[in-house]
Amino acid sequence: MNKVGDYILEQVLGEPVYFSEKFVEGIPLPEKAKSYISGKEVWVASGEKDKLISQQEVADKFKGEGWMREKRSMETMRDILQAWQEINHEVASRSVNSAEVEESDGIYNSQGVYRSSSIFDSKNIMWSYKLFDCQYMLGSRDDSACSFGARVKESVYCSHCFEVSWSHKVSRSMFIHDCTDVTECLFCAHLRSKKYCVANMQLEEKEYFRVKKMVVEWIKQNYLD
Repeated sequence: MNKVGDYILEQVLGEPVYFSEKFVEGIPLPEKAKSYISGKEVWVASGEKDKLISQQEVADKFKGEGWMREKRSMETMRDILQAWQEINHEVASRSVNSAEVEESDGIYNSQGVYRSSSIFDSKNIMWSYKLFDCQYMLGSRDDSACSFGARVKESVYCSHCFEVSWSHKVSRSMFIHDCTDVTECLFCAHLRSKKYCVANMQLEEKEYFRVKKMVVEWIKQNYLD
């Protein structure tokens, strides 16, 4: 899976960069736990950690004796709650209509998902949380219709971006906040329809790419282990 992460970073930064844990810091990731029934490894995004059961184990029991039990006396609320406690296991490692899912929980209609949770209608997602209709995303959260992004947060229709937040229609940019319709910008905030800007200052194309190369080298030095 690290190879996919490396590919995403190369597309975002424009040159080969190897994955590091620093690229996913601060992202709510599913945690490893054990099934209450079998002791096998499961992955869970949130909730109880001591009474977990995998989605596959639920299905397997349906194929066997099923989940119904013999009737017994229910005279008090304590009787009811005790019976409920005995059969109420938190389902972990959940996925619906998805393929190639590893170490994840809450994956819907998606493919190629690793160490992520709450992923919907997406493809090739790594170490991310709550993405909708996205592809090739790493270390990102709360995004919709984004592609080729690393550390993108609360954004829509962004592509080939790094460290972008609360933005819309941003492409090939890094360290952007609250911007719309910008491309090839660095360290900008609250801009609309701009290109070749750094820290909200307009640069010529040649000067911009000189600065961008310096920024990429800085990222490699500060984000790699």
